[in-house]
Amino acid sequence: MVQAAATSLNEITAPILDVDPYSDASLNSPFATFDAVRAAGHVAYLSTYNVYVMGRHASIHPALKDWETFSSTGGSGLGDIRKPGAWRPASPIVEVDPPVHTKVRSALQRILSPALIRAWREDFEREADRQVAALVEQGTFCGVHDLAEAYVATTFPDALGLENSPERRDNLFLLGALNFDGQGPRNARYEDTQRRADGIQDWYQAMMRREAMVPGGFGEKIFQAADAGEIEQEVAPLLVRSFLRGGLDSTSSAISAALWYLARDPAQFALLREDPNRARGALEEAMRLETPIQNVCRQTMRDVEIEGVTVPYDSKILMLLGSANRDPDRWERPDEFDLNRQLLGHVALGHGVHMCVGQMVARLEGEAVLKALARRAATLEMAGDTTRRLNNNLRSLATLPLRVTAA
Repeated sequence: MVQAAATSLNEITAPILDVDPYSDASLNSPFATFDAVRAAGHVAYLSTYNVYVMGRHASIHPALKDWETFSSTGGSGLGDIRKPGAWRPASPIVEVDPPVHTKVRSALQRILSPALIRAWREDFEREADRQVAALVEQGTFCGVHDLAEAYVATTFPDALGLENSPERRDNLFLLGALNFDGQGPRNARYEDTQRRADGIQDWYQAMMRREAMVPGGFGEKIFQAADAGEIEQEVAPLLVRSFLRGGLDSTSSAISAALWYLARDPAQFALLREDPNRARGALEEAMRLETPIQNVCRQTMRDVEIEGVTVPYDSKILMLLGSANRDPDRWERPDEFDLNRQLLGHVALGHGVHMCVGQMVARLEGEAVLKALARRAATLEMAGDTTRRLNNNLRSLATLPLRVTAA
């Protein structure tokens, strides 16, 4: 029988935890939280936020694939976007399920086709080589600001067809911060980001319109798909919105993470230099370890039993992707960066029908930067301490001081 989600702790059959994944301490170092959630079992209950939580790979991986039981329609974050007062409308690609999702994703996959990605490759690799060459000549630089962010802030918006302007880079990263902060609780961190984003709302709204798309970009192709009836007219600007809000941050985070791990392990960087085609593996391993989008939420569409624990219908489940990607039951030496690791099954980009639709672009960008670095730099090392940029759902570095010598 379908029943409402439990409202009293006395009704909860899962282990109850009082850890806070969104505290400053946990965002800085989430590993104790991961351990506590995995130790509690396949599913537990977070009393702080009144949601269920998963941290084991063996539970999260199949749940992400089972959209009929674990739905995205309640929102990918903690808040239920179906209820009054939701801070934003649903994403037309992330927060809908089949058959609506199938129609929209099919249109996007036709636009972001393998042929288009191949056509971009030469331009992306040329830009990566240009930026890396300049930084290698410079000798020291910030791997976040000067390389990862600078690179994706050039390539991705140009590919989207977004007109360049002095404020474009800062505004896009602010929108990304808002997007990921908004997937957590409405805490002080989110409210501060929202206040800052309020100051660029006119720019943001203008960038979602068809008139803002430079001819030839894939943003224009999204509106053309609406003209052809492949998607609804009102969906087109919302898809552009999704790319504006999420197209830069996670990719720059992954690139920064790869640079960080390579700089701390000369033997791994030597492997990359020996064979620059290992760049894909380096990026994937960095994504597994750092998991830029740390968490994703799903809504149960029926009462579901998970290893003896009943999670009621219409319950929000917080899935700790970062925890699954470091689960010692799934990975040998889970906390080590290893270019020789077999990475099939990591969930940094999701799994199932909701797997990241822009994954080919992100991988192309990451590979281009790492290959250029492998060719241009003989050595890569840390030149100081890193700092973190705390966000409710995006794990990223704020600074990454690096030192290189030319090959």
